[in-house]
Amino acid sequence: MPQRTGSLLIPLFILLAGLFASVYTTQFPALALDLLPWLPYVLSVVMVFMAWHFNRGKVLLAGGLLLLPTFYPYVSNHDLPNSFTTIAAIGLGLLLLLRERGFFNRYGFNRILFLGMLVAWSMSYEKGVINFNFLAVLVPVVNITLSSLLCWLMIGFTVMTSLIFWWRHADGFSTAVLISLVSLLLIECMSFTAHQDAAVRSAQILVWVWFVVSESHRMAYRDELTQLPSRRALNEAMLALPRHYALAMLDVDHFKKFNDSYGHDKGDDVLKQVARVMQRYSGSASVYRYGGEEFTLLFKGRGIEHAEVVLEQIREEIHLQRLDVSTETKHKEVSVSVSMGLAFVNTGEAPNDVLKRADQALYQAKRKGRNKVILAS
Repeated sequence: MPQRTGSLLIPLFILLAGLFASVYTTQFPALALDLLPWLPYVLSVVMVFMAWHFNRGKVLLAGGLLLLPTFYPYVSNHDLPNSFTTIAAIGLGLLLLLRERGFFNRYGFNRILFLGMLVAWSMSYEKGVINFNFLAVLVPVVNITLSSLLCWLMIGFTVMTSLIFWWRHADGFSTAVLISLVSLLLIECMSFTAHQDAAVRSAQILVWVWFVVSESHRMAYRDELTQLPSRRALNEAMLALPRHYALAMLDVDHFKKFNDSYGHDKGDDVLKQVARVMQRYSGSASVYRYGGEEFTLLFKGRGIEHAEVVLEQIREEIHLQRLDVSTETKHKEVSVSVSMGLAFVNTGEAPNDVLKRADQALYQAKRKGRNKVILAS
């Protein structure tokens, strides 16, 4: 599944489910209708707790921004657009540009302070302390105030910027921001009843709950440097293996020496480069980062027949890759090699024993000169 489609699928489904539920709110039982207006706030508490638990400061800010428009009726009697919605949209867009730094620190405090200033500015406008009437002559638009026009322009610009950001990154956070902006527009443009509004806002918050859950899963099961599944993911995969499979261990040759010579940053580049090459063969094998400079490949199904050929192709392709290790005074490119050991499962053999045989074959490849693929006996 393409990355963009995969990142959008569940959040979009949650939003559509909220819209679908909003259509049928009149058919809800009386008790459900009584509780529904409180649901966005209950879900927001869940969202905030999860953000605190996983130290996700940007998620905490997103939760506050999404609830902000619900307080608009208490400070203004103006017509649409809701200026708090504008602040929420701008704030969500700004979150895309910020790094995650948690929230129990000066970064979190500064971000909350900045958003508080935006809210204070909005409330000042609503109370008539500031206005844009002196610019009205510059905008020859009929039946729309300049302030409304500015709000819509800012919201539209934020949505378009977020769409571009999502298209380029297609990660969980940019997807949650994009879906939230779309839902804010829907709430702003459509004449929802209070119960319909609550249903859509609940879906909006659920998108973020889903993001935190999926992000925590990614952190637990995916290696941050290479973006490959981690050893924990391998251990779980080994609990449900078919009768016929093969395991291969891969190790980057002379990796410690490379790190000592060119630095750990270049060493990280090597690991990412090796991972990218192996990912191109993900149709033949599942690839995992085992730890350090070691990787594991799991062959199942028809991929077993061509396991040795695939490993040879990976070995050759990695060796042909060039890595720039230039300094300010000297241009230099180097290549690295890898050694691999491959083991096919024997009848009744435990997965850990297969992995040990693959590891032993790997060290045979090291002893025989490296840059080789050795089949375990």
